[in-house]
Amino acid sequence: MNGEEGFQLVPTAFSVKASRKALTEMIIIDELLFRFVEGYGFQRYSTTLQPKLQIRDISSRQTVARDVIDIYDVQREKLREALKGRKVCLTTDTLTSIQNLNYMSLTCYFIDDDWNLHKRILNFCQMEDHRGKTIGRKLEMCLREWGVEGIFTLTMDNASFNGTTNEFLQIVTEDWKGTILEHEFLHMRCCVHILNLIVGDGLKKIDASIARVREAVRYMKSSPNRNQNFRSFMERLGIESRCLLSFDVPTKWNSTYLMLDTAEKFKKVFLRMDFEDNSYCSYFLNKENSGGLRSPCGVDFQNCRTFVGFLKLFYNATKKLSCSLYVTSNTFFDEMFVI
Repeated sequence: MNGEEGFQLVPTAFSVKASRKALTEMIIIDELLFRFVEGYGFQRYSTTLQPKLQIRDISSRQTVARDVIDIYDVQREKLREALKGRKVCLTTDTLTSIQNLNYMSLTCYFIDDDWNLHKRILNFCQMEDHRGKTIGRKLEMCLREWGVEGIFTLTMDNASFNGTTNEFLQIVTEDWKGTILEHEFLHMRCCVHILNLIVGDGLKKIDASIARVREAVRYMKSSPNRNQNFRSFMERLGIESRCLLSFDVPTKWNSTYLMLDTAEKFKKVFLRMDFEDNSYCSYFLNKENSGGLRSPCGVDFQNCRTFVGFLKLFYNATKKLSCSLYVTSNTFFDEMFVI
């Protein structure tokens, strides 16, 4: 109805079921803890929005856990229906946790009737080991569980055991309805992994310079006082930059690239501190006297600058080829040609 001031009242129906479903989806999407619903502040806020919502309807993490499982079961059946009769491309990878437990992930890609590309994680499970036959058996079990009978390709990295995995899967899927050319071209080697191997080999050529720059960055980031001292030298030298020093993970070359790219911009600061900062000089002098690293010099930064320009090609190619929301096979040749 319309009032004198032009307000309009619209009747709406309240559903506890719909509210619980929306709450569960929020917890999943925002990655909240299940016990979030047990908080007094959240419960007070919820009843303020809708007094008809009883606290007992949402007050338990066990209730949320059951609702999450219900949504999972519904979405699982929808995906199973979507995969019926479709040929898919697969990617799989394995990892070992810090507890020394083995895991495997399996992801599928397919195009629907409207020519939209979809990416779905089919499984993330614990493995007994990383042997080729073990991975192959697990892949076969997962595919049968999802009702997948048509495979275009299986993309894996270049570990030796993956060759055994591919051979095993070729044999067990040879008579599947969706097999193409007896899966002669089933195995696709991961281009990004090949790039990683190339870069890893290249990094060894200037490993000493990288190690010295890494140690200098470690020194600067080890305490707020050292970081502040570094900024003081920046101001004295008139260097303005929004970039911050970043420490790398030696096993991830892209983080090494980012560390070197940033550190090279502050070459003058590091070299000036080597002359004027007693703490910085003492730190590396003690290391050098004990057989460790000396501080990075101009040649080290020159090596890093040269290598950063080289690594940038690989970094850009890796970013493009690692995307999963659009097809990347058509960009492979261009990127490799540029490198």
